[in-house]
Amino acid sequence: MGSTQRFWPSFISPLSARILAIMLLPLALFFIGLFSIDQYRSVLVRAEFDALERQGMTLARSLALAEADRSGKLTVTRELSPQTMRHLLPLVGYGSQLRARVFQPQGQLMADTFRRGEGFAMTRIRRREQVDLQGRFRVKIVGALNDLADLISNREPVPVMNLRGLRHADGLYDVRAALSGETVRNMWRNREGQLVLSVALPVQNLRVVRGALLMTSTGGNIEREIANVQWAFVQLFLGILTVTILLGLYLARSITRPIVFLAASADRLRQTGDIQTPLRGLPERKDEIGQLSKALSEMTAELQRRIQATARFAADVAHEIKNPLTSLRSAVETVSRIDNPGQQRKLMDVILADVNRLDRLITDISQASRVDAELTGQTPEPEDITALLASWAELSRQRYGADKLAYTPYKKPLMVGMYTTRIIQILDNLLANAMTFHNSDMPITLSVKRVRAQVQISLADKGPGLPAGKEERIFDRFYTERPASEGFGHHSGLGLSIARQIAIAHGGQLVAENDKNGGAIFTLTLPLADKP
Repeated sequence: MGSTQRFWPSFISPLSARILAIMLLPLALFFIGLFSIDQYRSVLVRAEFDALERQGMTLARSLALAEADRSGKLTVTRELSPQTMRHLLPLVGYGSQLRARVFQPQGQLMADTFRRGEGFAMTRIRRREQVDLQGRFRVKIVGALNDLADLISNREPVPVMNLRGLRHADGLYDVRAALSGETVRNMWRNREGQLVLSVALPVQNLRVVRGALLMTSTGGNIEREIANVQWAFVQLFLGILTVTILLGLYLARSITRPIVFLAASADRLRQTGDIQTPLRGLPERKDEIGQLSKALSEMTAELQRRIQATARFAADVAHEIKNPLTSLRSAVETVSRIDNPGQQRKLMDVILADVNRLDRLITDISQASRVDAELTGQTPEPEDITALLASWAELSRQRYGADKLAYTPYKKPLMVGMYTTRIIQILDNLLANAMTFHNSDMPITLSVKRVRAQVQISLADKGPGLPAGKEERIFDRFYTERPASEGFGHHSGLGLSIARQIAIAHGGQLVAENDKNGGAIFTLTLPLADKP
């Protein structure tokens, strides 16, 4: 039987996986687009920094001017006055997310807008807002996306800083840079994990640095905006993913299931020879699967026909060979018991005739069996059949006599895709058959004509004609209808069968009919070759 092939279920077949992969590829690209939000994030951060720096510059300039107005001079001292801070800085903290810290030139924290009171007896006046991500699931999804984006982009993590209880600028490089006259931007996270944007600016007039201003703002708005966009992307992605998977599974199921069924049917045919299994309506489908199923069904039917024809041929061969063998065995057994020389010669003649009959029969059987093998899977070259008929007719007149065959040639070339030797074999078989029955002084006529996209070649004799109702029967294997004057066993009954077999292999047909004027007409029809 051979090994049994495994046919995958349609849900997990390799073809289904390939279809789903192709359909999910655009979604993968869409998912990668999530990380383009990082550019949007950078834009928001830059805009927030710009706004924060403008506010800081305004506040720093105001502090410097207020200090100059208080003293009446522009450069009285390098240190800032607590009185100035007490009047200006509280205005920054009320109703905003901004936080301002002012440092003395030596780095001491002088004032903080999120605290009140004298010195550092501070009371928190505003609670920082928490970033609301609307649920634990959303927090985890957005956090995972950010971590994945950081990993893919190789972005350095935002450092964590804790400024709670800060009294001095030690360790704050941006404040130290501001005390040197520079403006420094920084981004970090506090102890709660919130994003913080900071800008450190010098407080100066006439190039005299009187202190440093550290402006900070929580990036909660930025993170909320990015999180909302990411979550909208995720929701859209999940929706499209669900629809894509469902459509992909439906498409894969509608394609792979019939193919798997067809493959299983072919495998069952290979193993068991079962060619009767129906294809469950697949040939009726109006798509490529239906065309494939129809082709497979037709191929199976043709295979069945060929198998049956082979079986009938084998049975006919056995029957035809058995008859001369039986006669031969009887003659051999009898000749050994007869002493009469005359009777022995007659029996030897019978034995010789049976041997010749067997030889002729085996030769014709071998030729008939080779026809399909020689013609299947080959493409004949186009040739002019009118030239072939003219040459064949001339040779036939030389063989049988010039008065035995009359040919009416066609005036124009007719190109036919053909195997020359096999077409000649058809003509030889038809002429031999006609010569057997021809009983008139009139010649056998050969004619050719074009009928639309076909060539019709006719061979007409003046014999007794075909037996009534036997017009198709005469093409059966081993069927013979011979005149009484012809001895038995001179023909195998395969000539006309082989001729029709060759005609069908060329895409044509061979038919026979009685002529109304007497005799029989055999017509060979062949398709014209397509023009290049």
